[in-house]
Amino acid sequence: MNEAVLDEVTALWAEHLSASWPEELYKADDSDGDVVEIDGAMAGCISSYLQGRGVLDVKRARIIQACACDLQKVLPRLRGDGAHYVRRLIRMAELIGRSQEAGTSSS
Repeated sequence: MNEAVLDEVTALWAEHLSASWPEELYKADDSDGDVVEIDGAMAGCISSYLQGRGVLDVKRARIIQACACDLQKVLPRLRGDGAHYVRRLIRMAELIGRSQEAGTSSS
């Protein structure tokens, strides 16, 4: 497990939890999914990662990466706070994904 990654995800998560929900995200939904639901699914995965001190089960690892892919498709239509909110979620998913890959290859 990479402590630096865990620390960065912890800091990003604290920032995320203190952020207000950007109103524009209610209008960002499309065939890629409901952003509110994606946010909730990612929250559960990120919380599990942090509670597990950098360990995430395979199912949640897949969920968080799928959610990040959906958010990547929505991101070009967002500006300001909505874009920042979504970018932060995507960044956490990227960090978690890399830490999971590193953990798998070192086992």
